[in-house]
Amino acid sequence: MSTENKSIGDSPLTALVEYQVRTETTTVDEWLDVWQKRGQDALVGEPGTSAYEAARSQQDESHVLVFERYAQGQSSLDAHVARPAHATLMETMGERRMTRRRVMSNQFVDIEGYGWWDRAQSDEPMSDAGITITLIGIRFTDAAMKRRYIEVTGEHADYCRDAEPGTLIYSGGLALRDSDRGPDVKVGDMLFVAAFANEQAAIAHRDDPRHVALQPMLNEIERERTFLHSYTSTGNGYLWRAR
Repeated sequence: MSTENKSIGDSPLTALVEYQVRTETTTVDEWLDVWQKRGQDALVGEPGTSAYEAARSQQDESHVLVFERYAQGQSSLDAHVARPAHATLMETMGERRMTRRRVMSNQFVDIEGYGWWDRAQSDEPMSDAGITITLIGIRFTDAAMKRRYIEVTGEHADYCRDAEPGTLIYSGGLALRDSDRGPDVKVGDMLFVAAFANEQAAIAHRDDPRHVALQPMLNEIERERTFLHSYTSTGNGYLWRAR
């Protein structure tokens, strides 16, 4: 796949859906308890849903991000939405008035060969709580700058995969549409995703000499950071499936 935007097709994609919990009618923990049934259903019944994790926002305690990955793009997403458990979740939360509003919704098609989305090495899915997930939106001045950024950071991702076991996800995608709510996202913008096992792993990544040495090169690439959001995994759902 080129680094320019393309239709979904069967390419893997990331979907970000963030909700604001209606805290006058429910707590975030209660919201997560109801959502967990849907997460378990996806794990058991949706082989094409490669990630489906609920994460608490570090910026607003009433917000929950549902981090979704679909292995076969639109066909996997269609299968996810068609599950009876999906309708049940929407009906339950609607009847109980648990959600105030959806504050973010967008989809990003994978950049082929760029970084990695899991470290699955066992027979168990990754469903740990306390993992930090960082989302960064990036807009480039032109296609050449985008290609250069993907090349440079892609090479660094290859290094991180081997040198940083605490860096659990390090990859990205390109926005398929303009956002109609939430962070400023335009079609073709890059989403960068990183996940760290704990604070120590995040610090080790930040302070690694190879990462520090990379910054002057990145400073030469003309781009704008459109948003930076951080979340903490709840253990409701899963960040990746078992091998």
